[in-house]
Amino acid sequence: MIHLLLVILSVMTWTVESKNTVKLTDGSTAPYNLEASYTNTYNKGQLRLGDEATLTLKNMGGVSVERVSLAMHANEQSGAGNVEVEGNGTRWADKTVTWQNVSADVEVYKGHQPDVETMTIRVTGLQNSIYVDAFTIEWSPRAAQQVVLMKGATPIDTLREEQGMNGVVLPWLQDEDHWHFRGWSKEEFWTVYDEPTYILPETLYYPDNDVLWAVYQWEEADTGERNYEENLESGVYMYVNRITQMALTGVPENGAMRRAEANVYDANQHYELTFTEDNTVYITHVPTGTPIGYNGKQMAAKASPWNVYHQGDQTLFYTTINGKNYVLWLEIMEGGGNETHAGLLQANPGESPMGLLETMMPTEIYAFTCHPEAMVGIESVQPSELRIQKILRDGQVLILRQGETYTMTGMRVKE
Repeated sequence: MIHLLLVILSVMTWTVESKNTVKLTDGSTAPYNLEASYTNTYNKGQLRLGDEATLTLKNMGGVSVERVSLAMHANEQSGAGNVEVEGNGTRWADKTVTWQNVSADVEVYKGHQPDVETMTIRVTGLQNSIYVDAFTIEWSPRAAQQVVLMKGATPIDTLREEQGMNGVVLPWLQDEDHWHFRGWSKEEFWTVYDEPTYILPETLYYPDNDVLWAVYQWEEADTGERNYEENLESGVYMYVNRITQMALTGVPENGAMRRAEANVYDANQHYELTFTEDNTVYITHVPTGTPIGYNGKQMAAKASPWNVYHQGDQTLFYTTINGKNYVLWLEIMEGGGNETHAGLLQANPGESPMGLLETMMPTEIYAFTCHPEAMVGIESVQPSELRIQKILRDGQVLILRQGETYTMTGMRVKE
């Protein structure tokens, strides 16, 4: 049994760097989602009479703690402090340390504490001056966990960790009729109209829930018809290459942006455009509220004015930097054409395949569910401010919203 404990034991050492920071030393192993914070009421690791230094660990994931020690030193012939160790709100150890017994390994606790989620190690100065250099926790992972995957009311799989805290990879599921698979939820729900919290497929998930439910989003069949805006006004749009049917998506990352196949149901492709009187526009990513702009020749999360070239159903955004024009383009190739991203491309604005596709998707019509087998189409809902009513006209489901009429796809019906 002792030999097994030695095999699975992990060690993490936090070295004091300043009065409010610690650093995990090289070679240390910490639980995957751990949060560490450190404070000292005086200066870095030094403690005078009445000073306190505190290391707090959160999200430890139910590990077992076997030993706690500190690296400490003191003045040549003075210095003392009291060390307290707490876990899950319960005191484990309380030890007084003086200048006569400080060392690189002052053992404060030794034993076995299972299912630990939080820890606090607090050192209080009793005599000028004692110093804390590092905190070391020896721990072992929790037992291997498992999670049951549910599709509607049916369990479809059970994923088990090979070893404790190794995690499991969440799978993709096939789309259902009119329902697009989005990910996995820790909570079961029926029909909701605000996008819920869910975990993306192919994510390494560390089971902290016994069950996960598949999440689906309603999608009406795409007819392939695209009506690009000819009369510009502020609203929510997609920025699309009308030939390749690729759309701008997401937010700036490392000076560039991504593109994806145009999908009116993908909120990540939705941008709020605010046109100004001087023929410029400001762009904001709808799901995150992130401004889409530029910093020099790089894309940036910055509220920047974009110039607008517009002719018929063509709309192109661009900016001028040091007397040269740069267009917001979706097909910028790097690495010999192996990688393609969206960003700024030096070119003069003019005829192009770029256009704006209006989403016309009221947020209330975004339907999400864990039970695609139980609902066909959009049901009536009553948000706090509006009432959306389902009616049947000529065999087609329509939705009335404050006097406006929408089809199930979210496209406004032209009177």
